[in-house]
Amino acid sequence: MKNKYFKWIFFIICTLILVIVIKYSLIIKRYNKVDYDGYDTLSIVQHPFYSNNDSVEFLIDDSAELDLKLWWKSLSGDIEVKITDDKGNIYFTKKSSQIKNEYDIPLKKGKYKLNINSSNFTGAMVLGYKNIVKVNKFPNDNYSIISSNPSYGFGWEYILYIPNKVSENNLLVVPNNTGRVSENIDIHKEKAKELILAKSRLAEELGVPLIVPIFPRSENYQEIYTHALDRATMLTDIDELKRLDLQLIAMINHTKNILLKKGITLDNQIFMSGFSASGNFVDRFTFLHPEIVKAATIGGCDNIIPYKNLNGQNLPYPIGVYDYEKITGKEFDVNLIDEVYRYIYKGEDDEGGWITSQENGKVTTYTGKEYFDKFEAPKITKNIRQNKFNIYNDGDLTDLQKEEISFRVYNGKILVDRFLLIKSIFDELNLDRSQFVVYKEIGHEINQEIEDDELEFFKNVLNY
Repeated sequence: MKNKYFKWIFFIICTLILVIVIKYSLIIKRYNKVDYDGYDTLSIVQHPFYSNNDSVEFLIDDSAELDLKLWWKSLSGDIEVKITDDKGNIYFTKKSSQIKNEYDIPLKKGKYKLNINSSNFTGAMVLGYKNIVKVNKFPNDNYSIISSNPSYGFGWEYILYIPNKVSENNLLVVPNNTGRVSENIDIHKEKAKELILAKSRLAEELGVPLIVPIFPRSENYQEIYTHALDRATMLTDIDELKRLDLQLIAMINHTKNILLKKGITLDNQIFMSGFSASGNFVDRFTFLHPEIVKAATIGGCDNIIPYKNLNGQNLPYPIGVYDYEKITGKEFDVNLIDEVYRYIYKGEDDEGGWITSQENGKVTTYTGKEYFDKFEAPKITKNIRQNKFNIYNDGDLTDLQKEEISFRVYNGKILVDRFLLIKSIFDELNLDRSQFVVYKEIGHEINQEIEDDELEFFKNVLNY
């Protein structure tokens, strides 16, 4: 009788365990199907009865909505999500054992904290958030923020990363790219911190120090695309934005002095890396100052061509080098460009990033291609029918004129098709140190394959 009793208990326990395992497996299966593409995410899949407090500090620039997606399911315990400001005021709170919902939370300009508290939680969680700028923390003393030094030639801060072992004497420079305009320099600083945390892995692998400038991108001067080193940036008379290329060179020289005091001597030539607007910055910087760039990786952007004229059009900066001497004070020398090792890449499915537009009081987001096809191409086509002559000779250049020149020069081709035409120009000139690569099934993004190829490229340059 006693054996039968124990058998029943054993059977019940095994059945309960089996049921728990099946239910937990179903939760994990649902967890693996949660798709929060386009969101930054936090997730929990921990040991049973997991308890922890986690948080994300973030900034809101002016008034905006935090887009929050919550999904979790548990066998035991619960999760509480709470948003507070730096004074402890609560703006959102939600506590439950399971949830699947999306929230738009209006917040004013300021600093906030997203708190995630789990209590005896057995299950899985995915929390997605966007429309905020995360406050990043440096993990160690290898990172330092260097103050602006106008007397040295730069009016903005920059971030320096020194790996534990510096085995090469080249400095890696990665221009910052916030991806938005803002008058709040802390927004640009946090995005620069995010960038240097990501690129420090490359610096560590190469054994080189790394700097990222904290250049602004002003909402009050939206026509000046500082992070792309565009024409307006090069020609502006606004003191704090004037000649950011020269300010970056001053930061580079300042870094050399810092490292020299630590017994590290750097070469006169640098490595550079940039993608999207930052890629434009790098591409243009290598044309403006080829003598100080040894190698550069340049992705997802437009590219300067080493011509003053093409297809009946003068090619001003940053399309070509028609007014190069006026901007730089020196004659363009294509041989100096040929001395720079450049790895230039584009995703086959790259549609040019994203552009927001105000339409009927609503904000609409387009890919670069969609925006071009809907708004710019019709204007350009109309202008071409009305004016068949050379567009630029001197002075200012509007965005529409720039696009019209490019449209005429590249026979209406944009993105990858234009990229391949530019490649053919470099091939015809035998500028074989500029390598052009198209990645299949890749959009406006960087994946692991590209990161691996970038590392291999710089390693090969170091071995030349």
